[in-house]
Amino acid sequence: MKTEVILTQTMEQLEHLNEALAALRRELLPGEPKKFAILAEGPLEDMRRLQVEITQLTTEIVTAAPLVA
Repeated sequence: MKTEVILTQTMEQLEHLNEALAALRRELLPGEPKKFAILAEGPLEDMRRLQVEITQLTTEIVTAAPLVA
């Protein structure tokens, strides 16, 4: 159960980063693409890290689930 809570929180964090990136895009593109690219680096790296964490958590949940016959 704890893993599922962590998974939910991690997915929410990913959604927040996606929203922040979208806001940054609206603010800076198409006028300042270089500034957007620089400022997007941090959120994109965090998003990649969270996606890996989501994959790991999902695997934990699946492997811990009892087999149903």
